[in-house]
Amino acid sequence: MKKFNQLALPVTLLALGIHTGLMAQTSKPVKAVNATLETRPHFDDRQDHFTDVDDPAIWIHPGDKSRSVVITALKQGGLDVYDLEGQLLQYIAAATPPPCEDKQTKCGNKGGRLNNVDLIYNVKLGNRHVDIAVASDRGLDKLAIYAINTDKQGKITLEDVTSADAPLIFSHNQAEINQGLTAYGLATVQTDKNMAFVSQNGTTEIAQLELFEDDQGKINYRNMTRLNFPSTFSLPDGTFWTPCSDDDGELPHFEGMVADPANDALYLAQEDVGIWRTSLAKPNDLTQWSLFAKVKKYGVPYSRTWNAAEEEYSCKLDFSQDPGYGSDSLQADAEGLTLYDGGNGKGYLLASSQGNNTVAVYQREGDNRFIDSFTVADGEVDAVNETDGMMVVNVNLGGKFSQGLLVMQDGQNMPAKGQEFGQRESTNFKYVAWGDIAKKLKLPVNTEDMTRK
Repeated sequence: MKKFNQLALPVTLLALGIHTGLMAQTSKPVKAVNATLETRPHFDDRQDHFTDVDDPAIWIHPGDKSRSVVITALKQGGLDVYDLEGQLLQYIAAATPPPCEDKQTKCGNKGGRLNNVDLIYNVKLGNRHVDIAVASDRGLDKLAIYAINTDKQGKITLEDVTSADAPLIFSHNQAEINQGLTAYGLATVQTDKNMAFVSQNGTTEIAQLELFEDDQGKINYRNMTRLNFPSTFSLPDGTFWTPCSDDDGELPHFEGMVADPANDALYLAQEDVGIWRTSLAKPNDLTQWSLFAKVKKYGVPYSRTWNAAEEEYSCKLDFSQDPGYGSDSLQADAEGLTLYDGGNGKGYLLASSQGNNTVAVYQREGDNRFIDSFTVADGEVDAVNETDGMMVVNVNLGGKFSQGLLVMQDGQNMPAKGQEFGQRESTNFKYVAWGDIAKKLKLPVNTEDMTRK
């Protein structure tokens, strides 16, 4: 069993003075759309380098929007770059793991385990300005940073511009990295600084990092502050609740995150708890912390028993005793978060409700009112299930995506016609036309490109 060191004592929301008493929202029939196309399949086995895809980022081309690309994290597989037809443009292999220490009997090093990826536009690098893709390297506990280059023939390639002096984010040495308490979720943002928010696997800690150019013409980063979110929660009935964990010492961690500078908001999905909003300008101001959406199982009693075969605990929830503090529209795990730009600070926050294979749509501004949900069902392309990461853009990319594009990780990819997977578990990315979603949910569409403004 993997052991996690608890870095801080649990903090309760009662101690923070944060209200957690919203009752469950009334469930509605979930609307369905279909994916337009998909990328190549990947397999989580030795033959395919244990590639389990996770998170996409959509880069908007500054000239011809139809030549925009999708950059995807493949964990141990590295990165794939696709065009808008889902065709592979570039593959970047994962970094080599560091050697095991002398006399080390167990060595689970997973160098180059790229988990999440996000973008920052118009970053000064030497005598040029570049757009960059930033990935969280879960295996090395670092950021991996790539400049997005276009040559004279129009070919788009990613170039590694990570500083050789890039520091560890959470760990102090290789022994700590091997325990797995490393960089996990990621969100980037550009204000007066270029920044990344990075979550730590297995804990409730978030690192706020500033990215900067070093003296070698590469990009490095330094710590700005740390955020420590609660792991135990006070309920309106006066009791306390901690989400059930299958591992001793593992806290309810975060992965999906997204920043919204237009509304001074940072959103963070605590997988077994719900979605938080805090101030982007003052993220450690506890008075700004709001757990505005809670997963269905929030506050539900459970039993926990040891599973010797799996070497972990099994959690059994007792929904017959559900106090009704959670929401039917968000079922654990709460995963990927992404923002649709409706202009003037308006639009939508999308959240992957992994437990029921839906996407919950919230109002971007104000108190983030829940609007509706949708699911991506079987069609010419198979359905989307168990989504981790996703990203939406509102920009007119031409053709099928003239009203924008949503790219989603599919955690249960099924074979296309004529393919055979056998017993191999497959994941890939699905492209969904935003126009189809907007029509089904009766949402206004805005296609103004604000990426470089």
